[in-house]
Amino acid sequence: MSLMDSKNKFMNIVVWLKRLPRKTLETLERLPRLFIEELFGIGKEFREMIRNFYRLRTTPGKRISLLLSLILFLVCIKLYYNTAVERHGENSQDKLVPTGEQLWNGFKRTIFEVNIKEEYDANGEAIENTLPKTFREARNLDKQAVAEGKFVNRREAWKKGSAREYLKNGESLLWQDTLASGKRIIIAMVFIFAGIYAGLFMGAFPYVEKVLYRFVLFFDKIPALAVLPILFIVFGLGETSKIALIVIGVAPTIILDTYLKVKEVHDEQLVKGMTLGASQSEIVFRIIYPQIIPKVLDTVRLNFKAVILFLIAGEALAAEAGIGYRIFLVRRYMDMATIFPYVVWISLLAFMVDMGFRTWISRHYQWLNK
Repeated sequence: MSLMDSKNKFMNIVVWLKRLPRKTLETLERLPRLFIEELFGIGKEFREMIRNFYRLRTTPGKRISLLLSLILFLVCIKLYYNTAVERHGENSQDKLVPTGEQLWNGFKRTIFEVNIKEEYDANGEAIENTLPKTFREARNLDKQAVAEGKFVNRREAWKKGSAREYLKNGESLLWQDTLASGKRIIIAMVFIFAGIYAGLFMGAFPYVEKVLYRFVLFFDKIPALAVLPILFIVFGLGETSKIALIVIGVAPTIILDTYLKVKEVHDEQLVKGMTLGASQSEIVFRIIYPQIIPKVLDTVRLNFKAVILFLIAGEALAAEAGIGYRIFLVRRYMDMATIFPYVVWISLLAFMVDMGFRTWISRHYQWLNK
């Protein structure tokens, strides 16, 4: 029976391959040749790396650059794996360094275990919910339905089954916390970007400088975490205090950096603009602003880590949802299998934001550093 099943699966694969578009088949046929070409390319770039390793102003190849950038990540993963194996060899119930399986289970739990939304009738009484309690239970129900012939295949079961309904009627903890933290970051970033214009005016107009410079400089020296209790007293435990913490911690630095970038613009350029009949606003927004904005965006990019830091600090003390709130909540139970996925997730989000800034700067300001 198993031999017949294997034969049928093989025939199904052959039929599926025949149905593929012609270009896809041609791509599959070229894969071995492309693989060999990539290997030769890596070998060539590796020889160039050995020859030019200590040479200044050299340009590494794309393939070897990717491999070199992965080395330290792989070393860290290997060290973590060895530590986890050693600790679990001594104590199988160890929670401080979870194994890969425990991390994966924690990641699945944060994504697929959802909080089912409760519905109420006209009398205010909760309507009984017949949905499964967990995602695994929903998947088992779908597998049983496929076996009983209620669905043609697993794809149809995924589209119409219990698992899809389970996810549709609730929110995963990870998504719920990411959404809550994301809203706070977006609102705070609006005020931070507004600080760029404050720094622009402060550097361009001497009277604005006299009004704002020492005030902003003083606030920049105040540790934002030290005023967190004051923010909670003044603004309460709601969203305003957390957003204010991020703005107070990051905005003064951005304002002062913008101010210094404006001061770096040569006076000769301003004089030329005035000679050609440019107005004051045209000088600020057509001459000064285009020169400083890519460098200021770089400063915002480098300070995004501080935004995350202040966000987590605010959520850890007073919040009902958020990435920082969840990390400090499960810390009480030593649930490292949940903490690690959250740390990796927030690091990935910060990395994607950083990459977005770098991509925007490189595409829209190609003249920079040339």
